[in-house]
Amino acid sequence: MNISTFTDFLEQSQCQYRIYDLGRKVAKICNSDFKKISHNEQAYPYPIQQQAFIAITFWQVGKQQSHFIWFLKMPIDEQGFLKITAQTSFIKMVVEAMGKNLTAEIDKVMQESLASNPFIFKPNAEKLAIFNANINADFIRPASSFYPAALSYFSGKQHWNDWQALGMQGIADIAARLNSDNNQQSIINALSHLPQQPLQTLALCLEHQTITTELATAIAEQAKIELHADRQDNAILLLRALASSPAVDVTKGLLEKQFSSVLIYNEHWYIAIAGRLWSLLEDETLLNRFFESLANHHAALFSPLFSDLVAIPALRDKVLKQLRLSARSPALSEAIGLLFSGTKQS
Repeated sequence: MNISTFTDFLEQSQCQYRIYDLGRKVAKICNSDFKKISHNEQAYPYPIQQQAFIAITFWQVGKQQSHFIWFLKMPIDEQGFLKITAQTSFIKMVVEAMGKNLTAEIDKVMQESLASNPFIFKPNAEKLAIFNANINADFIRPASSFYPAALSYFSGKQHWNDWQALGMQGIADIAARLNSDNNQQSIINALSHLPQQPLQTLALCLEHQTITTELATAIAEQAKIELHADRQDNAILLLRALASSPAVDVTKGLLEKQFSSVLIYNEHWYIAIAGRLWSLLEDETLLNRFFESLANHHAALFSPLFSDLVAIPALRDKVLKQLRLSARSPALSEAIGLLFSGTKQS
C-alpha cells in the first residue's frame, strides 16, 4: 500500500500516538486535527518561517514498551498546509531504516540513518525540558529527579537566593504539575520573592501551561511591579507566562498597561507578542494598535513580524485586512508601502 501521510503510516504500523507543536509553544494538537492536517484538510495552526516543528510520541498498541519520539521539522506550503511530499519522503527514509516496525530495537546503523534524516531536528534545552515535563505529566509518569529540589525551593523551604542548584527540568516539572503538591499556591506565594534568574525561568515554563485566573492575576500583578521597577526583561517574560492562560481579560489588561509604558520602545516586547501571544491579536483593535506601535517605534521589525503573523491561519484574514484600512498613521502607511516594495526599513 502506498502510504503518504504521517497518520496513515502510524495507523498502518498499529501505533497509537500523541502530537505536540514545539515551534511557538509546547502545545498539544489533538489527533483528529492532526489527521486533517496531515491530509491537507486543515492548515497547520502554528507555523514559524514556513516550517512546522512537531513532536510525535508513539507506542505500539497492546505493548507495554517505552514511548518513542520523533522531533520533526516539516515544510509548510504557501497556503499553510503541511507538504505531503515531505511526509512521503520522511516515511520512505524511516521504512528504509527500520521497516514497518517503528518500535523495533534500534541498532547503531539504524540510529545513524535516522539521525541523518533531514526532517529530524533537535529541540533546544528549554523546549526539551518543557516537553519532557509535559509528557510525563500527561501520561501520569513520575517527574524528573530535579523535581524535589524545585519543589523545596518554590515552597519557600530554603532561602530565595539559594537557587543556583535548580535545574531547568525541575522548574519545568513544577509548571507542568500546578495541580500537584500545592504548586500553584507555592508559585503565587513565591513570585514577589524570586531573584531574576528563577523568576525568568519559571515564566518561560509557565507560558506553555494552561493556568488558572488566580495564578494569571498574580503573574500580571508581579509584571506590573517589574515594569514599575524598570526590569523590562522580567515584565516581558511575565507577559509571556500568560500566553496559554484562558484568562484572556487578565492578559489583555496587562498588555494594555504595557502599551502605555516604556516597553513600546523595546523590540523584544513585539517579538514576544507575535511569537507567544498572537492569539490576543485576533482582537482587531489590538492588532491595529500592535501594528501602529510597531511601525512608529520599530519599523525595521514590521516586515518580518507582519510575515510571521500573516502565516498563522487564525490571523491571516485579519492581518490582510489591516492593509486596506484607510485610517492609519503616516508611519504605518509607510511601513505597508515598504512591505510591498520589498525595500528594507532602517
